Amino acid sequence: MRVVHFSQIFPILAIFTLGFLGCSLAENPETSSAELSHVHLDVARSTLPLQDSLVVDLMGPDTFHLVLSDGESFLEQRLNPGEWNFYAKQYANGMLVEQGEISATLDVGEEASLSISMHAVAGFLYVKIPLGLENSLGISAGVLQMRGQDFSKDYPFEVGTVDASVATDMLILGKNYEAKILLFSTEGDTLYAIDSQVTIDGEHFALDWTLNSLYADLSLSIVTDSIRTLAVTAHLPAKVRFPQKGDVLISEFMTEGKEEFVEIYNATLDTLKLEGCSLWATASSTLKPMTDSTFTARMAPGSYLVFGRDSVVGSDVNVPLAMPGTKGSIVFRCASGTVDSLFYASAKNVTSDSLLISEFPIDSKLSVQLPLSHYHDRSEGRVWCNGEFSLHAAANCEGI
Repeated sequence: MRVVHFSQIFPILAIFTLGFLGCSLAENPETSSAELSHVHLDVARSTLPLQDSLVVDLMGPDTFHLVLSDGESFLEQRLNPGEWNFYAKQYANGMLVEQGEISATLDVGEEASLSISMHAVAGFLYVKIPLGLENSLGISAGVLQMRGQDFSKDYPFEVGTVDASVATDMLILGKNYEAKILLFSTEGDTLYAIDSQVTIDGEHFALDWTLNSLYADLSLSIVTDSIRTLAVTAHLPAKVRFPQKGDVLISEFMTEGKEEFVEIYNATLDTLKLEGCSLWATASSTLKPMTDSTFTARMAPGSYLVFGRDSVVGSDVNVPLAMPGTKGSIVFRCASGTVDSLFYASAKNVTSDSLLISEFPIDSKLSVQLPLSHYHDRSEGRVWCNGEFSLHAAANCEGI
């Protein structure tokens, strides 16, 4: 059994101000506009990890239950005059984390601008650890152990295709917690043991993870009675090396037209040096190099790089792509040899006896994208799908 304790962590602390919340709705159709009150309620809120919803209840001459949509900043409405109570509740991680209320007496024809001051009622811990598509660390399970006064609970990690994550349920404000993360191999060996102390109150926040050789994103969201969200992201150093086969994969491409591009993805936990690498693609039925000898770049773990014609807004490397839309090849090569390659074909190029050709969803107006969950069977065209351009991002569609 191997237990590795890590050091060298470089946290980046960001403090976001949670603003004031509110909303309104309804107008009595039998009441003239002059007899109603005009109410404006502002919304200025931070995005919380695992955020669910913001709910506002208006109770007075009428009763309304409202759920604000993502990105909604304010609502204005005419309400019947009278005594009103406005209640706001913000939910994240499946629980109530903030709430606030305000009362107002509305007069006929009044223009009212209201805001609801929020205060925290609970906090939670959210941890996300990228695995790399090959999961070279061999992590198959994990557990987050939380211990405090009269509190003890274990939270298992959810190990997915590209990352492992875990979230606690409600953590009481004003409490100290001992946190320990254990990550296990398929054989049950302990690969990593991570110890931490977390203090949750309105004034202090402490996070002391000890990690090494594991590129991880740790995000802590604690909403406090001072109307703040404390968020910590820790990026831990990984190796810098040249790519090997399978380290970089072709994740999205667009054929024909002025918007042709090829996107590649760093599927490892290391920073990859692309000196000596080159992109090749079919042009006029011949596989040709698209990059020249001066091409050089570095790719951080889990990042994307886009090769595109000069008309592609947001591309990283300008290349003279001219790929056919019916069938063609895309190859990414480095000094070690071919790192990833793809032969695509449209439906009209595939017949029942085309055993070596798989149909891809070629569309002259849409890109062809690979959902990362289909990393291992990416040679099958059926797992690819059409989507709107999502340069430098994971596929926004899902294969069959």
